[in-house]
Amino acid sequence: MRRTVVSPEITRMIGECRLTRLGAVRVYAGLHGELPQRYDRYRGLRHPEDGRLFLFFDAFADGDLMHTFTFHVDDSTSAEHLIVIDLEHESRQLRR
Repeated sequence: MRRTVVSPEITRMIGECRLTRLGAVRVYAGLHGELPQRYDRYRGLRHPEDGRLFLFFDAFADGDLMHTFTFHVDDSTSAEHLIVIDLEHESRQLRR
């Protein structure tokens, strides 16, 4: 089974996203659980500018913010590893 690799730089970027502890756990559970388990489903969505990468999306409400993540994942460097090389993050206030 493939394993997800998250560098200290990506960990830092996730830490800057104003997530609660539960929100951070959700992000890492998606990266280390859902992503490798459902790799065959996600790998088809290739990055439009770099064919070595595919995109993994996650979106959820956390506290009073809606977070949307797009992770850029390299599956071409290693047959056993899914290497997260970048992320895009957006958040917006939830309506009350």
